[in-house]
Amino acid sequence: MNTLLRNFSHTFRRFFTASVLNLLGLSIAFAACFVILTQVDYDYNYNKAYPAHDRIYRVEVDAGGDYGWQIWLARPFCELVGASSPHIQAISVTSLSNNKNDFEVDEHIYSEPWFTGFGDYLEVFQPTMVCGTTTSLNEPNHALISASMALRFFGTTDAIGKTIYVDRKSRNQSLVIGGVYQDMPENSQLGNCVFSSYSPNLNKDSWTNWNYALYIRLDNPASLADVRQSVIEACKRMIPKDRISGDEDWENFIHFTPLDEVHYSTVGNKAATSKAAVYLLLCVSVLILLTAAVNYMNFSLAETPMRLRSINTQKVLGASTFSLRMYLLLESVLVCVCGFLLSLLWLYLLQDTSLNTLVASDLSLVNHPVLLASLGGIAVLMGLLAGAYPSYYVTSFPPALVLKGSFGLSPKGKMLRTSLVCFQFFVSFMLIIAVGIMYLQSRYIQHSDYGYDKEVVLVGTIPYEYLDRREAIVSELSGLSGIEGISISQFVLSSADNYMSWGRGEGEHHIQLVCFPVDYRYLSVLGIKITEGRNFKPGDGDVYIFNEAARKKYPWMKVDEPATPGDYPVVGFCENIRFSSFRNNDAVEPMAFFIYGKDYANWDANNILNIRVAVGVDKVDMLHRLAEATEKMAPGRDFRFRFMDEVIDQNYRRELRFTRQILLFSLIAIVLSMIGVFGLTLFESEYRRKEIGIRKIMGSSTGEILYMFTKRYFVMLVVCFVLAAPFGWWIGHDWLESFSDKTPIRAWVFVASFLLVSLITVLTVTFQCWKNANENPVRSIKTE
Repeated sequence: MNTLLRNFSHTFRRFFTASVLNLLGLSIAFAACFVILTQVDYDYNYNKAYPAHDRIYRVEVDAGGDYGWQIWLARPFCELVGASSPHIQAISVTSLSNNKNDFEVDEHIYSEPWFTGFGDYLEVFQPTMVCGTTTSLNEPNHALISASMALRFFGTTDAIGKTIYVDRKSRNQSLVIGGVYQDMPENSQLGNCVFSSYSPNLNKDSWTNWNYALYIRLDNPASLADVRQSVIEACKRMIPKDRISGDEDWENFIHFTPLDEVHYSTVGNKAATSKAAVYLLLCVSVLILLTAAVNYMNFSLAETPMRLRSINTQKVLGASTFSLRMYLLLESVLVCVCGFLLSLLWLYLLQDTSLNTLVASDLSLVNHPVLLASLGGIAVLMGLLAGAYPSYYVTSFPPALVLKGSFGLSPKGKMLRTSLVCFQFFVSFMLIIAVGIMYLQSRYIQHSDYGYDKEVVLVGTIPYEYLDRREAIVSELSGLSGIEGISISQFVLSSADNYMSWGRGEGEHHIQLVCFPVDYRYLSVLGIKITEGRNFKPGDGDVYIFNEAARKKYPWMKVDEPATPGDYPVVGFCENIRFSSFRNNDAVEPMAFFIYGKDYANWDANNILNIRVAVGVDKVDMLHRLAEATEKMAPGRDFRFRFMDEVIDQNYRRELRFTRQILLFSLIAIVLSMIGVFGLTLFESEYRRKEIGIRKIMGSSTGEILYMFTKRYFVMLVVCFVLAAPFGWWIGHDWLESFSDKTPIRAWVFVASFLLVSLITVLTVTFQCWKNANENPVRSIKTE
């Protein structure tokens, strides 16, 4: 052990800069690998915490028309599916998603996700209950809450029979706690919500309201084929003919997506995580660890000329080759383990920083014991593998030969070290090109013309109990200096892939559109231009303004005429705008702004404030002024004012997060590659000191000597770039496929990636070789 520590400390002192860089590179690699693998674990195990996850399926249908595959279903259809086969043990008919809502408990307000369904819809998922049962959802005005909610609300998990109030107690909508379930993992379909039930008779026989999602639990996954056939036969017999369009292709009408696959399905969620992205992250983690191992091997080989005399002196003094190799192997393992332990320090120090926004998973070390143990084992294995060849190589020469100074490098060893550095260059080029393509798309999303003035708009949310005071709120806020206009809508424009889908008319005059409810001021506030007809005006109700895509698809539409026979009138047409995300082709998608009138008096829940700020006004200051003004009107209520750009960016949070991940790991790959280059040039410059001295005596300049070293690396860079460019293009192109509207891949991305890595490499080689190139040649020859 003393020999091991002595050799380790001697190496560290003699090659201090290289040792620190190598140790830092190892620690960065392990830290990056931990971050990546937490995300991989999060995605790979999504929904697998449910006891019967392998027997649960989400039902999707393609009812014909323009909608394609969809998850929104009618309640009678859901119940028809549930009764079609004895292999179906339970069904869950639920809302399509959860929504944040306020709940009052003992005069305290809590904002929690609220999820609803029919009856005991949690029977499919079988959550672990702390107290009570899921069957309490069959009781009216009962709810289930998580154990963490129970502790926050009541200070105990024994919450059966206690009461919470939706929004405010004054609304007199109470929910009695019928059960407390054990907290579900973040990577689960339902998450931790306040679960309650719809009225038992809501849309019971309605085939017109397709507003629900359906999950089923089978007795055995092998029963799926029989269940599918039984469901199809039941649908043929019982679905009303007017609910299915097209050629009634029953074999392709329904689809059952396993719960394990829902996380990756773009049906109903075009922003879903892709399996390709998960596999790519896993590959990146492996590549980073391999790059770190390559660095250490290069570093060990770089030390060979300087350590040979010491090692072979020990041979002459009686040390066995086996013992020397074991010491070198243990030294290699010690370095890798130290790098791993240092990575834990980085992760601990950074766990409460913006690093958490890089992944969807929890980065707390205590929550990933298996992953940490695995990485520790990998550190030991990496040390053994990275040290195996150098320990064999450095002890394989006859002592007398080395002590006489006749040591030379074999072509095989030189080729190995060159190959290892080329591998690092390949990884760097591939990732940089991919992230460059992703950057182009991100920039395209942020700087494209949306067709309206999103840069000068702030948005806020009116609390539910203040909806009857909307006009008073608009009037009050309009008095603030710097505000040019305020309107109200049901949604934030461009903040989602899907809004309300309406079908109107029959036969050849049937239309399908995206409906966007607004007030009469909306188009003026957003700066949306009318192309024909008029804008909305005060007093309008139950009227449309369609986009040009709708008029092109449905050419019979005219101003001041019903959209379809018996429908509401069209008062105008507007320019095509970006109303959803770049995952959709909005240029061909019919959409309409609509003002709720007397026919939709009970539907009017428009609660989004859209506030146009004058040019030159400080929008951050305006956010503070709006918050102060609304606090006076609605004490204690948060209107959640924010930039419209910020809300839109949230729609691309998965893509932007993935881009940031690849960007960070690309930078790490570059750093590791440069450490590898540093190790290789250290090897060459030290071994070729005599050659350098002779060249200097013969008249070579410092520049010529530096050129001698860098030209070899330039050839390596060109070859690696040519090999890596197609892979980088493939990664970026595959990522772009999730967008309907995407940027072209520019040539400058490839040029910039080559120049970036080449510049850093040349600077690294120059820095390392400069000392030897300027050293007194007499000293170099004498030393040799």
